Amino acid sequence: MFAGGKPGARSKHKLAKIPHKIILMNKLFLLPFLLLLTCIETFGQNRTEDFKITLPEQKIPGSLYKNISYLDSRYDKTNMGIVQLGAFNKKAKVVPKIPFADQLTNVLNALTDSSAKEGELLFQLKQLSFAEITGAMSEKGYCYLQAALFSKQHDRYLELRAIDTVILIKSMDVTRALFRNGSKTITDFIANSLSQNPAGSNYYSYADIENIDSIEKRKIPVYNTTAYTDGLYSDFASFSNQTPGKQITAELKNDKLSSVKTPDENGKLVKVKSKDIYAIVYKGQPFIATEYGYYQLQKKGDDFYFTGKAKVNAQTGDVLAAGLFFGIIGSLLASDAEATFEMKIDHVNGGFMRLREIKSSPEAGYSQ
Repeated sequence: MFAGGKPGARSKHKLAKIPHKIILMNKLFLLPFLLLLTCIETFGQNRTEDFKITLPEQKIPGSLYKNISYLDSRYDKTNMGIVQLGAFNKKAKVVPKIPFADQLTNVLNALTDSSAKEGELLFQLKQLSFAEITGAMSEKGYCYLQAALFSKQHDRYLELRAIDTVILIKSMDVTRALFRNGSKTITDFIANSLSQNPAGSNYYSYADIENIDSIEKRKIPVYNTTAYTDGLYSDFASFSNQTPGKQITAELKNDKLSSVKTPDENGKLVKVKSKDIYAIVYKGQPFIATEYGYYQLQKKGDDFYFTGKAKVNAQTGDVLAAGLFFGIIGSLLASDAEATFEMKIDHVNGGFMRLREIKSSPEAGYSQ
């Protein structure tokens, strides 16, 4: 018999208090654990990865240039895209520890010797973005480089050469290979220019180069008209020159396309698959074509914009497709498979440059 009560009363009393102690202990344990997770998550969101150009070992004798300056004309100067690190593919923004201007100087110094002449180059960077996409069994890595080199002639500049390319790497872990190939592309671009005299005769001031996009657009028909030619445009080249390949019939309801058809080789009207073309113009209104349908293009200032959905992946082996949506995957930190953005058309290659994410998803027009 236990004093002061029935048998087992004390045991039951003690057992009743044990869960509260356990809960208290769990809370005390979970609090620092949750704080740790929060810190890790915050750190992960701010994670960066260094990109350093590998210095070339081969010299270019008799280089015409031994100095180089740098002009950063990228839309987003805060980073050079996104890569995935470690077994859990943690996303990290690519941010060089050594300023890119200093890296270019180091590359030129490594390429030249005492025989180099006194010429000066201007390296204008328009795009340098890394991106990785995880598949079922492997990863794809992309590096998008768009740049130009100018030769300085007293207080003016002549263009030497330009590059607009997408590098594709497929591997189980692509980051290091992607950086190596991106680095080599940059050094080769510079190295192949060191013995080259400018071939053109168009002299630019530094201010001209800062505004080179506007100068280039004056040579593109679609940027210099308000009357767009109706029809179907299979690629950006035909759209920029306003030379449609086929005529179309369409229905427009509330500013949205409900159907698009074009005659086949027998003259029979067939539905157009929006994912297979670049754009259409119907009743003077241009529409960009995507796999989600058609979105109205709006001319604001000197650029074309649209708001629409874009899938954050790439078709297998399609490097050209990567160029079209690189502005999206190159600077996307969120992991959504699909998202809606305000986008601008790149006047050089017709790519979609992501400007900002839009929370509400506009409906596209008809899509097959």
